[in-house]
Amino acid sequence: MTLLKPLRSLRLQLILLVILPLAVFGTLAVWLTYEGVETLIERRLQKEIELVARTLRVPVEQAMQERDRQDIQRTLDAAFEIGRVYGAYVYDADGRRIAVAGEAWPGPREQIEAAELVQIGEETGRYAQLAGEPVFSYFVPLTGATGRIVGLLQVVRLESEIARRLDQIQVRSWLAWATVMGVLLLIVLFGHRLAVGRHVERLVDSMALVESGDRSHRARVDGPVEIASVAAALNRMLDGLDRMAGELSRQRRERRRMERRMLEQENLARLGQFSSGVAHELGSPLTVIDGDTRRLQREDGLSDDSIRRLERIRRQVARTRELINQLMEFARSDRSDPEPVDLQRLVQRVLAGVRPECESRGIELRLAGTDASVTVSGWPARLEHALLNLVRNAVQAAERRVCVTLGHDGDGRVVVTVEDDGPGVPPDQRERIFEPFHTAGKGQGGTGLGLAIVRGVAEEHGASIEVGVSEALGGSRMVMTLQARKE
Repeated sequence: MTLLKPLRSLRLQLILLVILPLAVFGTLAVWLTYEGVETLIERRLQKEIELVARTLRVPVEQAMQERDRQDIQRTLDAAFEIGRVYGAYVYDADGRRIAVAGEAWPGPREQIEAAELVQIGEETGRYAQLAGEPVFSYFVPLTGATGRIVGLLQVVRLESEIARRLDQIQVRSWLAWATVMGVLLLIVLFGHRLAVGRHVERLVDSMALVESGDRSHRARVDGPVEIASVAAALNRMLDGLDRMAGELSRQRRERRRMERRMLEQENLARLGQFSSGVAHELGSPLTVIDGDTRRLQREDGLSDDSIRRLERIRRQVARTRELINQLMEFARSDRSDPEPVDLQRLVQRVLAGVRPECESRGIELRLAGTDASVTVSGWPARLEHALLNLVRNAVQAAERRVCVTLGHDGDGRVVVTVEDDGPGVPPDQRERIFEPFHTAGKGQGGTGLGLAIVRGVAEEHGASIEVGVSEALGGSRMVMTLQARKE
């Protein structure tokens, strides 16, 4: 796998998929171009010999007409000095040599060939061997004053010279092409680094930071559009993972809360069963104790200390009975069908029940909110007991004022708010006060079951109960929200 990794690099892919095809295509183009250029150059070199031959034709013809062989020789020597000519030869009408210029001399075979060409009487060029050297010869017929062919002019150029020129052109072409390919490769590699490589490295660094634990890091969205799109997609993925992690964390917290609530419900169910049995068992002994204490109080000759002790016994018996009643209410489970409950009337009945206690303690109890009938669906006895516990809890905590508000919220729900001017509930205690036997009213007659009953009744009715701070009175603020009954 490690060996295959470099083969999958974008740089190598560019070389294999871009540079290599370009190199193959360019090589083919250079080769085809060279083939075309080679043909053109070869024709041009041949044309040069043809032009030299045609240029020599006129003075050679004049010299032949004048039968001046020395002038013919001077003309041929002048052509040989041009530098592009390997040799120049003049033949008569029978193919015999008349004049020669150059290093090679035509032999019998060349003279026979010249005689044949004189008979043909046309200009022609051909490759052949001359004195063992491959040459290109151009033949021009020579005519006399009457227009009859009287001889033949042959101008020769070495084939090796033509090949050498072509080889030079070929070498230069391939060197130029190799230079172009090298420069192109450098441009691609350097361009890959500038356009892609550094941006990809930055993305990899960003991923490494996220992998190391920096979940808040986000990649820079810059560079080419494609790389920027990848960076943006990476950031969206990280944002989605953060949202998912947050949602999973919230679900775990909710699951733990539900597990605690289920455990509490199970414990409360067991406690309810146990409380019901204890309440029944304690009812009869408490009745006996209270009755005997009452009879003792009626006897004569009791000291003041005995009277105080008997009175204290009766108060504790009454408190224990109240606890038993709370236990019985806590363990109660109403299996009847819910019915319409006029919450306005129910609240007024609750306030009437606690008003004597408020008057004895000098606490102002006030009802605020709507006067219209507010109907909910539920069990009247359970709701009345829950509201009674809410209001009584506020009265026990209040210093001077308690306010009960009944109204609607904007979502069609019924809201009962109980506020007092007491010390309030500390934030860290606002969940625990609904646990059984957890009370801040110890020493004031609290049993620790009142608010537990309130939450149980609220859950039975699909209601919510919230604890906060009263802005109007400065103490605690209990809010019970129930669904209004649909007619």
